[in-house]
Amino acid sequence: MAHLQHSASVTPTAWLSATGVGVACGLMTALIWSTWAIATRHAVTSSLGPGDVTFLRFAVSGLLLLPVLWLGRHQLRGVRPLLLLAMVTGAGAPFMLSTSTGMQFAPASHVATLMIGTMPVFVAILSSTLYGQHLSRTQVYGMVLVLMGIVFIGGHSVVFNRQAGEWRGDALFLFAGFLFAAYTVAQRNSGVSPWVATALVNVVSAAVFTPVYLLWMTPKLAQAPMQEVITQVAAQGIAVSILALWLFSEAVKRLGATRAAVIGALCPALTAVLGIFLIREIPSIATLAGVTAVMLGVLTVVFNQPRT
Repeated sequence: MAHLQHSASVTPTAWLSATGVGVACGLMTALIWSTWAIATRHAVTSSLGPGDVTFLRFAVSGLLLLPVLWLGRHQLRGVRPLLLLAMVTGAGAPFMLSTSTGMQFAPASHVATLMIGTMPVFVAILSSTLYGQHLSRTQVYGMVLVLMGIVFIGGHSVVFNRQAGEWRGDALFLFAGFLFAAYTVAQRNSGVSPWVATALVNVVSAAVFTPVYLLWMTPKLAQAPMQEVITQVAAQGIAVSILALWLFSEAVKRLGATRAAVIGALCPALTAVLGIFLIREIPSIATLAGVTAVMLGVLTVVFNQPRT
């Protein structure tokens, strides 16, 4: 009875307002993710390298999120070390290096499709394999659609752009998508809040990767245009690492995890369109077919999540 009274107290206007804010947060998240892909692609094909953008991402966000990790450190007590390792690896330096290195070979539309677009599918597979989550027949059909999209894009890269090495980028994007899916599943089963998990990833990545970058890599930051460095600080260290997390968390809170997960399916098309206007990357017919197949597959998987 109390539940019914509580439901009745939520007016249609309040519900629409909450939904509208959630949708706005989701769209802004998709825009940030897509813009980040384009900004990173531009950086690693012009004045910066994968190590530079990885350093900027974690050095800035790690410093800003250090207080969050300190205040939430109690959440990490009792968490299995394997889960912590999966979180730090899955969203940390290995993930970012794989993505940024892949962008040296393949266009931004590929990273949005093969990494961001396939993450929900990898999450479903890992959840089923490791934790026994049942996959419906419809979800399997959705995964087949995603596989078809990967074949469209990857097959075109191998057959028509083998000399350019696009297939290398495509393989690295798929690997990065798997890594971030591992982070997502580990974070979900660790009991650690998204904010503290993100702080853990960024602070540990900054502490581990900074000496590697300074001692064993070849930094290009001093030679790069200041405008490019500032752009990457904003895109890597603030927008995608902190702002997108907060927006996505708000979308999940207001829309629910299932509907918020559809955000990932918007990124391939949005990135392809933005790439045309911002960095003059015209997608091939095979890429457009792959983007469409992956988006349809992700929507099929997400909207058929089992009830928990």
